[in-house]
Amino acid sequence: MAIDRPRRPAGVFADLVSTTTSTAPRQVLGRAVVMGGSVAGLLAARVLADVAAEVVIVERDGPDPGVDDRPGVPHGLQVHALLAGGRLHLDRWFPGFSADCVAAGAFVAPSRDLRSALTGRHRWLRSVDPGVMSGSRPFLEGMIRRRVLALPAVTVVTGRATGLECRGGAVTGVHVEAGGEHRVERADLVVDATGRASRLGEWLERAGWDRPDLLRLPIELSYATGYFRSPATPEPPMWLIRDLPGRTNGGVYGPIEDDRYIVMISAYGDHRPGSTIEDFRAQLRADLPEPFTVVTAGEPQGPIRTYHMADSRRRDFGPPHRLPARLVAVGDAVASFNPTFGQGISSAALHAVCLESYLSDEPDLDAPADGFFARQRVVVDAAWRLSTIMDVRRTGVVLPLSLRERLARRLTGHVLSAGARDATVEAAVTAAGFMLVHPDVLLTPAVLARAAVVHGRVAVARGVVAARHGLRWLAGRVNERRGRRPLPAEAA
Repeated sequence: MAIDRPRRPAGVFADLVSTTTSTAPRQVLGRAVVMGGSVAGLLAARVLADVAAEVVIVERDGPDPGVDDRPGVPHGLQVHALLAGGRLHLDRWFPGFSADCVAAGAFVAPSRDLRSALTGRHRWLRSVDPGVMSGSRPFLEGMIRRRVLALPAVTVVTGRATGLECRGGAVTGVHVEAGGEHRVERADLVVDATGRASRLGEWLERAGWDRPDLLRLPIELSYATGYFRSPATPEPPMWLIRDLPGRTNGGVYGPIEDDRYIVMISAYGDHRPGSTIEDFRAQLRADLPEPFTVVTAGEPQGPIRTYHMADSRRRDFGPPHRLPARLVAVGDAVASFNPTFGQGISSAALHAVCLESYLSDEPDLDAPADGFFARQRVVVDAAWRLSTIMDVRRTGVVLPLSLRERLARRLTGHVLSAGARDATVEAAVTAAGFMLVHPDVLLTPAVLARAAVVHGRVAVARGVVAARHGLRWLAGRVNERRGRRPLPAEAA
C-alpha cells in the first residue's frame, strides 16, 4: 500500500485494517532488533519474522516474565481488552488465536451483550462485530508471547537497551547491558517498543539527530482494579461505563480466564478510588449500577491494585524531524493515552500493520522511514482524537491543533452525543471506537445529517417541555392576579 500521494486518513486507515498477509513475503532484512518485549514489541517481532532472517527482542524482564513482577508494565494487572480492530490482525498473524483464547478461558462479548462505553448511555450496542475480548493483560500477552517466541527467526536477549549505534545516516545497532556486560546488538532495522518512558529522543539527540516532539495532555486519571469470583452471573455479562458525573468517572467489569471477573473503577483528580476491598465495594454500591455490586459480592482474588496516569503522551516522528534511517518506534513509545477506551493493544497491533505495510513496499532502507511514520500517524491521530476529546473538555487544556482538527473534534463530539439516542449513529461511533474505521467516518454527510436530525428531535422535545412549563407558570400568574387558586390539574 503505497502512499506516495496525499490520501484521506480514512482511506489509509481502511487499507491498514483490511491488510491481508502476503502469500510469499520476501526477505528484505538480515537482522532486526526490537527494544522491548511487551505487546507492541512482540507484534512488531511477528511482522519482522516474515521478512528478516533473524529477529532479536531485547527485554529486561526476560523471555517469560512473571505476572506480578513486571517493572516494565506497572499497569499490567489493570483491566485490558482486545478490541475488534486489533483482534482481526491477531487472528491473521496467529490463525485460531481467538478460538485458543476462548478455549483457555477468555470471554468474547458479541455486540448484543455489551453496553456502550462511548456514548454515555446504558444502551445495548448494535451492528458491530466481532465484539470485545475480555482477559487479563498477563493472559492476553502470554498468549501472544508464546506464539511469537515459537517462530524460528525470533530470539530473546534478557537485558536493557541503553543507546543506539549509528554510522553514517543510519542506525546500525543497539547498546545492551546484559548479565553485567555491555555489548552491541548489530541490526539492519531497530524498533523502539520501550513504552511511555522511552529514552529514544535522548539517544537520538546524543547522536546528533532531532529529538521528536513530545506532547503531554494532563489528565490525572486514577483507577483501581479487583479480581473476584462472582457468586452469580451478572446481566449483562460485560459492562463499560464512562464519563459519569461525580467522584467516579467510570467503571468496567467482565469475565476473564480462571472463572474470575475483573472490575475497575476510574476517577479524575483528587477523587482516587479506594485501595481496600471494603472501600472498593462501597464506592461501587454508591456510584455504579447494581450489577457491579453483584460481580464483587464473591470472594476477592487478591488485593485491590491501583494505578495513576498523570498524562496522555504522544511523540511525533517523521518529517520535519531529522531522523536516521533503519529506525522506527511503536506502541506507547509513540502514543500512550487514556486507557478507559481500551485502545492500547489494538493500537499496538495496527502499528505492527503499519510496519508490515511499509516493508511490503520494499522501501529504501537507507533513507528515513517516512513512509512508516506517515501510516502510523494516521493510526495515532485516530486513537488520539477519540481518547482526548472528553479529557480536553474536562481539563480545559488547549492542544496545538489545526483549524481542520478543531472542527473535526467539535463535529465528532456532536455525533458522539447523538449516538446516545440513535442506534444507527451509535453503530458508527462503536465501529470507530473499536478501531475498525477512522473517526473521520463519523464526519460523513450521512452520519452528520442523522446526528443533526437526532439533535433536532431533542431540541424540539426540550422546547415542548419548556413551553409547557412556561404556559403553566403563566397560567399560575394569571390566576394569582384574578385572586383564585390554581386547579389541581394546573398545579400539577
